[in-house]
Amino acid sequence: MSPGPTAAEFGPGQLAAGLLPLLGEGVAPPLVVALSGGADSAALLVAAAALVARDGRLVLRALHVNHGLSGAAALQQAAIAAARRLGVPLQNASVTVEDAAGDGLEAAARAARYAAFAAALAPGECLLTAHHCEDQAETLLLQLLRGAGLRGLAAMSAAAPLGAGRLLRPLLAVPRAALRAYAAAEGVPWHEDPMNAQLRYDRGYLRHELWPTLQARWPAAAVTLARTAAHLAAAQRLLDEHSQAQLALLSSGAALSVAGLRGLSPELLRELLRYWLRRQGLRMPATRRLAGFEREFLASDPAASPRLVWNGGEIARHAGLLYAFVPLPPAAELLAAGPDLPPAPAVVSLGRLGALRIGHGPGEALVLPGALRARLGLREGGERLRLGAHGHERPVKDLLREAGIAPWARARALFLRIGGELVAIVLPGRCWIAADWRAPPGADGLKLEWLDAPAALAPPAFVEPDSAFR
Repeated sequence: MSPGPTAAEFGPGQLAAGLLPLLGEGVAPPLVVALSGGADSAALLVAAAALVARDGRLVLRALHVNHGLSGAAALQQAAIAAARRLGVPLQNASVTVEDAAGDGLEAAARAARYAAFAAALAPGECLLTAHHCEDQAETLLLQLLRGAGLRGLAAMSAAAPLGAGRLLRPLLAVPRAALRAYAAAEGVPWHEDPMNAQLRYDRGYLRHELWPTLQARWPAAAVTLARTAAHLAAAQRLLDEHSQAQLALLSSGAALSVAGLRGLSPELLRELLRYWLRRQGLRMPATRRLAGFEREFLASDPAASPRLVWNGGEIARHAGLLYAFVPLPPAAELLAAGPDLPPAPAVVSLGRLGALRIGHGPGEALVLPGALRARLGLREGGERLRLGAHGHERPVKDLLREAGIAPWARARALFLRIGGELVAIVLPGRCWIAADWRAPPGADGLKLEWLDAPAALAPPAFVEPDSAFR
């Protein structure tokens, strides 16, 4: 089998062959080349500029991200020179690479780079990267060595959403040699990224120590491995379609029915969970973290509140439903601006949990005589509240529980007290006011509204209190 296109075969025609199916017939969005300063992206920029010159509907710009690591300055200068040579507008962005997730410098740099790409894309723009056939083969091999599942073995997708636009990889069938030869023939400036030659990084070790041996025995290894990744990607798409159908049957808003999940095989359960988490933009937990999921979440006491927390995500069970969200900041952040309630109108910071807007108006409002001082606080335990004019005081813990509020939201409810007396409880989308402090129907009063709450605290997780509280 032929190893793929030869160096002389790459150019704007081959770029169009890989790009146009990703764009769709008759579609001509603004194009952005991810210009690293290396040879591969320089070749992509030359071909893209030639393609745009042929098709007057297309517009092109380039985007360089300076990661501040070894060789970054030289790469940036090469990107600037290449863009200037071709007359392509270039945007430069800088990022700070920190391995906060503990995944290694390579992964941290990649995450920072794509975050910068996403932030820089305007609505509808398509970011083109120069990932080629060998890149795809290397990714597949690295994922195999990491014990990845089907989605990981599918390697890099040819198209994916990114920020306000899309990420496109039109060169996955093009060999590295073709791109390098094209860049050399066109005389476009480029610089070799020194990180690519450093053997302490997994990809550098694979590329320089293992890949030559593989290719000496199997010259078409890059093409065949990339084709394998494409087959696995097709299988993953089928699984995603099945998971999407299952999700429609088992979803209650953003939550999942525990009873429905019990009817799935272990394999389908794990696949659905991964699909569900990915749909919510959450980082995937390690496979070992899901090992006891069925026992802890599906077979445990219904009154229990199991949680699974990992770096970047959390799963919790409440009232027969599973919820997933980014781990919430501690409740203490609700008092980031201090406990005193300022005069209306005002907006009080609640830290990473949002903000509290204080205003005047009719409806569910609080009567607060000007001489009294109101303070914000957290749940202390033992509080009681009477909501209905003819009702009686009930423990707040019962109010929160019987209203269906999840434990993680109960712990972050805001309590408004006057002289030590509880007069209101504020939650995202809801403010409960004690009967003795509620403004009469139609009269103006103090209104409290929680803004910009994390999704894990926001409705529809909350329901109206039982009529017994009225």
